[in-house]
Amino acid sequence: MFMAVGVEARTVRDFFASEPNNIFMLLPLTTRLDLLDYYDNDQIVQAKNNMGEGTQLITVEDNYLHVRMSSSKTVQMLMVPTKKDTLIAVIETFEVPIKDSKVSFFDSKWYPLVNKHFKMPELGDFVRKGVDKKHSEQLLGEIPFALIDLTFEGKDHTKLVARHGLQKFLTKEEYAPLDKILVPSLTYDLNGVQWKLTK
Repeated sequence: MFMAVGVEARTVRDFFASEPNNIFMLLPLTTRLDLLDYYDNDQIVQAKNNMGEGTQLITVEDNYLHVRMSSSKTVQMLMVPTKKDTLIAVIETFEVPIKDSKVSFFDSKWYPLVNKHFKMPELGDFVRKGVDKKHSEQLLGEIPFALIDLTFEGKDHTKLVARHGLQKFLTKEEYAPLDKILVPSLTYDLNGVQWKLTK
């Protein structure tokens, strides 16, 4: 059934329904379709997923879908038409409790693609221009791990914005020296099928 739906997929709704239980393994097809029906009738409800938690559709448009899977996870899907196929970009964000995201890419049949579309930023990418390299490396070297939140934004949701979560993760005193050297976010524009850092 999933493959049959996938072949005919034309909108993000179809891809949401046809996803073969890797991203939406907690949501059976009937639950996904019910969520879409409720959304179309202006009823933003929480449907129970297979873990017994509430799942809620937040936004559904022709090319974009945003769903809260549980109290600790959200998923964003963006559909990018190409000359030969459709690229599906999926951002999974985990709130642990600071937001941390990963991004994956698929073709229209939900086969995973090698990521040539977006380079996940590191903390060093957030360093302001003109900051002394050794000074920034010293400060960032004391951070045990990076927590980076990704979101699709803009009128057509094709801008990809990355934000680090250090301000929420560290104490005010710990974050103060970093605030002087880091920009809060990075914006990437879609160019064909690649997201490139806005200059």
